Amino acid sequence: MAAQADDDATAVIRFIRAYGSKDERMPPVVLMDSPTTSQQIIGAQFATVEFDVQAATIPNLYARLVHCTADWEDDPNGFVNDVMNRTSLFDWKVAPQRSSYFNYRGALQIPNDQIQIRFSGNYKVRIYDISTDKLLAETRIFVVQPMAEMQFNFMTDFYEPRFKVSSIALTLEAVVRTQSASLISNLLNTVVLYRNARWYEPFIISERLQTITNPPQSSTYVGGLFAGGKVFRIERIPAENEYRILDLSNMALFPNTGQPVRLPLSDLRRNGSFLQRTDDGVMTTSMISSYNDEYVPIEFILDPLPYPSELDVFVVGSFNNWRPDRTWQMYYDEETRLYRLRQWVRRGIHNYMYASGTYNIDNGEFKDFTFEEFEGNTASAGHGFVAFAYYRMQDYGGYDGIIAVGNTNIYQSGR
Repeated sequence: MAAQADDDATAVIRFIRAYGSKDERMPPVVLMDSPTTSQQIIGAQFATVEFDVQAATIPNLYARLVHCTADWEDDPNGFVNDVMNRTSLFDWKVAPQRSSYFNYRGALQIPNDQIQIRFSGNYKVRIYDISTDKLLAETRIFVVQPMAEMQFNFMTDFYEPRFKVSSIALTLEAVVRTQSASLISNLLNTVVLYRNARWYEPFIISERLQTITNPPQSSTYVGGLFAGGKVFRIERIPAENEYRILDLSNMALFPNTGQPVRLPLSDLRRNGSFLQRTDDGVMTTSMISSYNDEYVPIEFILDPLPYPSELDVFVVGSFNNWRPDRTWQMYYDEETRLYRLRQWVRRGIHNYMYASGTYNIDNGEFKDFTFEEFEGNTASAGHGFVAFAYYRMQDYGGYDGIIAVGNTNIYQSGR
């Protein structure tokens, strides 16, 4: 989420992201304590939030940490959501001199000397203008207090696709167990899974939550007891396809001339086919020098042969946090019979796909979108999944805490 400027004096945050520690490939998972078991789990001592700002001078901003429920509603509990839990300890860098899309890059670590984490769970990191308290941007991190183990089981299944593609689907099962006598089985009521880096597309398996928006043909199951292993299963989610790759690290192929650079070849429909493995949905920029770390205007071209879509078509990927807005919607050129989109993309290596759906004017989001039409579906897609187990903590008025985390893909199971 990034805000737009009301006037020239307002800073505009062009892009924001979060990742674990100092590694942009790691999920934004913070571990409050060391694991109580020998199981290897993902997570770091801190998360990094990084954002790019267009402003005449370094803006006066602050970041606030907001605890959320398992389904990302702001937690109304005043004990866990302290309005003063905020920080202005940003590390600022100046953009390359020729950069016209952003001027400064801010970064902060969470937790730090000003902002502490006392409770596990979901957190929104919100960036505000310090003089007006205007919300400029927002991203998400996860805080885990390891108190249980999670084991993954990964199976193939079948579903009925909307388009003529493979019907292969996935069934994922998370088994959560603990030997702690202080934890009550009924309070462990929710597991939420995400495809790696796609933190706005949750798959919710819950005994308690009513705001579940899983794929229409999927189903969920919860059973078992904590000590022997409580099972959370979701069945029949589309396998999708391996991501497309946009490599902007080559300055010769993608020079910054100020004019949109067209992709060398038009993208075509894929029916579950792909050429190479990807970075599992993340944006990687570590190979880019500070001199060239900028945004490049890119023209995406999609050839919809044999016919255009009846739905809205848009580009979704690591360059928009897998959460496109109206500015990422393509238009169909009747003369060339191609879909086109011009957008600014940060230099680096990106993963992306083409989706079709319906734009919702009321909330500014795309609904009922699918990757089937232009990407197909295949069991060979190696998407990683990350899962979080939520326990309803009873102290401090009650809140959704995360007590276990796990990750897996189709080529590995049991982690």
